[in-house]
Amino acid sequence: MTSVKTVTALLVLAAMMSAQKIPPGTALPVTLSSDLNAKKIQPGERIVATVAQNVPLPAGARIRSGSRVEGRVLQAAMNADRSWTLRIRFDVLRADGRELPISPSLRALASPVEVQNARLPIHGPVSAETGTTWTTAQIGGDDVYRGGGHVVHGEQVVGEPVADGVLAELIPVPPLGCAEGSGGRRLALWVFASSACGAYGFGKLSIEKAGDGNPVGEIVLRGKKNVHLRQGSALLLMVTEAPQPKKGDKERN
Repeated sequence: MTSVKTVTALLVLAAMMSAQKIPPGTALPVTLSSDLNAKKIQPGERIVATVAQNVPLPAGARIRSGSRVEGRVLQAAMNADRSWTLRIRFDVLRADGRELPISPSLRALASPVEVQNARLPIHGPVSAETGTTWTTAQIGGDDVYRGGGHVVHGEQVVGEPVADGVLAELIPVPPLGCAEGSGGRRLALWVFASSACGAYGFGKLSIEKAGDGNPVGEIVLRGKKNVHLRQGSALLLMVTEAPQPKKGDKERN
């Protein structure tokens, strides 16, 4: 039988979906369901990513692991200097049979190899250890002491491990372009560190625009030779709150 707590959480999530509102600052760690290759993809093509860790919401609600975040390609083009630009937007969250419009920004992304490394023990397993007791390193630098330990950034405890990832706060990293943290709020970061910011494991690829400024939600990636995110690449999306139009502004199609 479904517990009262589960029903309450689902009702809270349903209310949020109905109100078209996920709290700004919520992290959505996702993995790409297919390749994104700027040399091959066309504007208008849909992008699908899968939520990789249960995402806690207020009042005990959550976005379940396996929910889908979808978006579209806005531009894929070679520049005058022969670098490549890929401009994308994620625009909908599908969870528990419901659909919610969103406009998240991108805090960090990582290659499948980086994701795999973050899920392996730092020193190699010993016979008495299992995955629930390993010490692992998050993408961006935190150490995770599983089996009763903490998530540690340097000497600072920033979170706790959970079965499908970590719950940890985000730390501002202004030199890398991430000026905002989570203000102590612990978020679902999956394989990402509290200081994760930018691109990991892609060589000459950068986040040129994260989507946290106007136009909100438009993410621009630039690569020296190409922008190619392989299936299984991880993205740390951040739910943003789109600015309200000024009085007198006309709606644009």
